[in-house]
Amino acid sequence: MPDYEFVFVVDGISLDDHAAVGALTDELDAVLSCSHGVHRMTVSGSGPDAVAAAGAVVARARTLAPAMRILRLDPDLVGVSDIAERTGRSRQNVTQWVHGQRRDKAPFPAPEGTVGRSLVWLWSEVNAWLRGIGLDDGENRPTRAEATEIDWLLRHGARPIRVSLDVDFDMLPGREDTPDIATRLVEHARHTPRFIEYLLRHPQVRDARGRHTVVVCSPDDQAAAVFARLRAHGRPVVVATITTGVFAQVVSAARRPGSVPVELPAGATVRDWIGLVALYPDREFSAGADDLGAVAEGDPLEFASR
Repeated sequence: MPDYEFVFVVDGISLDDHAAVGALTDELDAVLSCSHGVHRMTVSGSGPDAVAAAGAVVARARTLAPAMRILRLDPDLVGVSDIAERTGRSRQNVTQWVHGQRRDKAPFPAPEGTVGRSLVWLWSEVNAWLRGIGLDDGENRPTRAEATEIDWLLRHGARPIRVSLDVDFDMLPGREDTPDIATRLVEHARHTPRFIEYLLRHPQVRDARGRHTVVVCSPDDQAAAVFARLRAHGRPVVVATITTGVFAQVVSAARRPGSVPVELPAGATVRDWIGLVALYPDREFSAGADDLGAVAEGDPLEFASR
């Protein structure tokens, strides 16, 4: 499993607390530092991804130093001078990278913001770009999405919130791996804070047992077939699929009184329907002759798949 480096902002510990600092150093090979009154802990951990690695490191650190509070990741913002210093190159070289004068390489990462009159970048993104020209520092760090997830878990306690899911999917013709696709999609969603928060905001998708119902489908499935599955549930559910990332939408097969739904063209797919929902979020949709309809409830959710 890969190793990841983390820099956490911590509190409740002093560099003079030799017992706690010694335990973290000896057991985790952590480095504690303090600058301008802000305490940081630099530490490495291994795992299948950065989120899992961070979770293991945080759990172990809390055992070794119970009084220490791990607040968040340090974003490690860098300017042109910082990048030059870390790479051993001149400011002029770095400025050329920033302005895209290395046309043989991918575009330089977008800046994170401005400090005073100077642009700053996330070092994790810059380091990933530098890897393409052999100038990275050799460390793996959380991506932007992983860092957001780690910070969410830190704010909400050591253990992530779990939800109980009831997964509904159909076997796609010629796709015997559909159960595996559904499992991987839902397992990813189950451990993604944004998806968990999305489910918690929509209790109407729970069944009598309190399980959140997720209908998993392919974007190439016929919309009429998926609408029929929605009707079978008799209540709102979450429709989940994968387009450029994971897409989720709370949908009901109920019809609003007096409504005139938009009729989808014959053979319309789930992808077609999602596109129309984006254009007409307040409209209802019908699948044609069988009069199978779907109503989107609440804003959709999209996030990158790992």
